[in-house]
Amino acid sequence: MKTNNKLFIVLGLALLLLAASTTWVFALDPTVPSGPRTLPDFFGAPAKAHPLANSRAPQNPFLAPNPYNHPHNDPWNSDAVDIAGPLGNDPQVWSSTLASVREYPDDALFNCTAMAFDSHGRPLTTCMGFHEAYVVLADKDTLEGLAAYPVPVPTNRLSALGSMYSFLDNHDRFVVATYPDQVYILAEGGTETNPTLEKVGGYDLSVTVPDGDNIAGIMADWQGRLWFSIAGAGAEPAQVCVLNPANYTDTDPGAKCVQFGTDGNGKNELIRNTFALTKDGAYVVSSQRMYGIAAGPDDQPYVMWSEPYQTIGEVKPGQYSLGSGTSPTIVGNGKYVGITDNDEQLHVVVYRTAERLGPNETRVVCEVPVFENGAGAAENSLVGFELSLLAENVYGYTFDFRTGAMTPNEPGFARVDIDPNGKGCSLGWENDEITSNVCGHLSTRTGLYYTLSRKMDESMTDLQHPYGLDEYYWTALDWRTGEAVWEKWAGTGTWYDSWYSCIGMVPNGAMFLGEYGGVLAIRDTP
Repeated sequence: MKTNNKLFIVLGLALLLLAASTTWVFALDPTVPSGPRTLPDFFGAPAKAHPLANSRAPQNPFLAPNPYNHPHNDPWNSDAVDIAGPLGNDPQVWSSTLASVREYPDDALFNCTAMAFDSHGRPLTTCMGFHEAYVVLADKDTLEGLAAYPVPVPTNRLSALGSMYSFLDNHDRFVVATYPDQVYILAEGGTETNPTLEKVGGYDLSVTVPDGDNIAGIMADWQGRLWFSIAGAGAEPAQVCVLNPANYTDTDPGAKCVQFGTDGNGKNELIRNTFALTKDGAYVVSSQRMYGIAAGPDDQPYVMWSEPYQTIGEVKPGQYSLGSGTSPTIVGNGKYVGITDNDEQLHVVVYRTAERLGPNETRVVCEVPVFENGAGAAENSLVGFELSLLAENVYGYTFDFRTGAMTPNEPGFARVDIDPNGKGCSLGWENDEITSNVCGHLSTRTGLYYTLSRKMDESMTDLQHPYGLDEYYWTALDWRTGEAVWEKWAGTGTWYDSWYSCIGMVPNGAMFLGEYGGVLAIRDTP
């Protein structure tokens, strides 16, 4: 079945009449505007599932179940889910601008990023436009906006990216960092069919966050304490802090922090992305170093270890972060943590997580070069499964939020495998054909890695599209080989692009993704 966005609303109303006999309905909200499709609707062929072992990421008792609690699916930032994604069987796509819950629904830009899923399987996402910003609850079948809670509209879009790293706790509450120094706790009220979002608590961290700075990431640990990082965008370098809710007051949050340093030129260490968390501590990458940080019974964090990594000291084209653009990823049943560096030749770097090393062990397990020298950059977390890490190349990508102008990035995915003996790593495979800047997910039930890729139809080059017409495809790669198995057209043009957003997946077989124009979804025909 070919998707025709112009028919979505008509078909959606018709299918509502069939709701008693089918579970499939299209979006009730206006769909994200799409340009023409000039390339094929579908590439490849439906896949046969090749299941893998479970992801093995542990369940934090203070969070909602994995993989629904965090944009990266769990505190390890694995981006691996133990549920099935689409196999490409007559897949259908639909989208929504979430207009029903917006004050300015006519504004085309409504960039949605973080995504978690409540106990009903409904997506909760953070979205922002030029005049509005919300946490939005959407219907999982139609993408109709069900409820929204306003959050401050950021004056600095990049500094507001800490809201991407929200999480859903074990009471079905959405915990989100709002720019620059507040944490909101939102709960669902109303009824299942007519829900609301209400603020039921939060933390005022203005005493802890220096003027001009902002929260970069938050997560609850296995003791229920709130860990958060401070970017280092103000006068002081980046910090990692621990807040015990039992000690919090409005006048003194009681957060205890460890502060990073400066480089040889007096520039602050910065944190742009979130951190990985295990039962033993947090693993944080700054613009200069990789850190393992623990906290004692007194909640005071301290540095277990730190290691510099190679960096050119500049923000590469395609990044918004100085240094490594990745959030750290835990693999190997907790033994290893991986990032990319920021060298001229990009590397996947793997470290041992343990505070104390064994005999003949070094902190750095390996540094494996990936992508073309001088044309590799990362701004998404590595995908982690067992002893493998998947890197995505975003080198060259730019997007102008004022004009919507986009420059495409270089293609590239590379899987790096850690040796079973932990003495090194090797390149498992590299795909230099698929172009994406999306935080994709691996389904262990299908053995497929899912992303949203971009194809440029260079025959459609004009003044408005100097690189060609940009068309976007839901894409499935074989985890074993890196080959593209199938690609399904999602839409054409700017609003189907995405600011490094993470895919979300739920047990009904649907996948979701925040994009510049709202939210996009795909599902095999039931």
